[in-house]
Amino acid sequence: MSGAALRQIVPVVQTTVFDAYISGLAPSGRRGITSLLNRSASILKRGADADHYPWEQLNFAAVAKVRAALLDGGYAVSSVNMALSALRGVAQTAFNLNCMNAETLTRIRSVKRVSGDVQRKGRALNKQEIRALIQAAKQHPQPLRRCRDTAIVLTLCGTGLRAGELVKLERRDYGNGILTVRQGKGRKYREIHVAETVDKAIRAWLKVSANEAENALFSRIQRNDKIVGQSLTTTGLTGILAELQQTSSIARFTPHDMRRTFITRLLEQGVDINTVRQLVGHRDISTTTRYDCRGDSMKISASRRIFE
Repeated sequence: MSGAALRQIVPVVQTTVFDAYISGLAPSGRRGITSLLNRSASILKRGADADHYPWEQLNFAAVAKVRAALLDGGYAVSSVNMALSALRGVAQTAFNLNCMNAETLTRIRSVKRVSGDVQRKGRALNKQEIRALIQAAKQHPQPLRRCRDTAIVLTLCGTGLRAGELVKLERRDYGNGILTVRQGKGRKYREIHVAETVDKAIRAWLKVSANEAENALFSRIQRNDKIVGQSLTTTGLTGILAELQQTSSIARFTPHDMRRTFITRLLEQGVDINTVRQLVGHRDISTTTRYDCRGDSMKISASRRIFE
């Protein structure tokens, strides 16, 4: 059968620019980027979404329009710059697929990022709050929940893992006091040597769940205190922490605040920021600095000791 005949029988499936771009991102980052691209598409064309917008028609004026609209809409500097980065990524993908010329891509890249202070979000938990969370976990009526949730709190505060990284951990990822992150943001691999307290909590959980759990390090647990082979989801993890927050009566926090807590505590202990950057898997030190939640008292104390 000729090639022409085969082409008539087998349909040609074309990958859209959006699909090609999103598929190249780490799973943990796709949701946020898609949300920003959805907003960008709606700015450029009323009622449009990222999946159906003709990104190959993107140009300098369109990107500049999105930049201005997001700023006027009160979006944070970091969010606007993330949207601009996503639009550059989409344009690069369109160029790679021969859907955009080099001159248009260059002009899109020339749209300037937004400068200015990034508004600090979130908070770091203090030692009393962490103790209260651990105590709340240990008081849960279900024995397995007590053990698992204690290990989760200590792991988050003691390693700085992202929520998405924690729920993807497998049992093979922990051993000899070393936690291996195989699916970090940007598909980065890193190893974390955990503190003795964290090690004891994880090993205690591994021991009580050994006969029932499958691959996931932190599995779901049913109301009857039976382990389900499936791993936790980020939604499930958020629910667990919210329940512990209510039980312990501490101020609200997010799973990402546990990451801020880890970074802040290390900086308070005098660990150099580049080491902290490596531990948490940041590519740039400037990102790590945004997680520094040390108060003004630390700065005042440091400046007063300058000639000691």
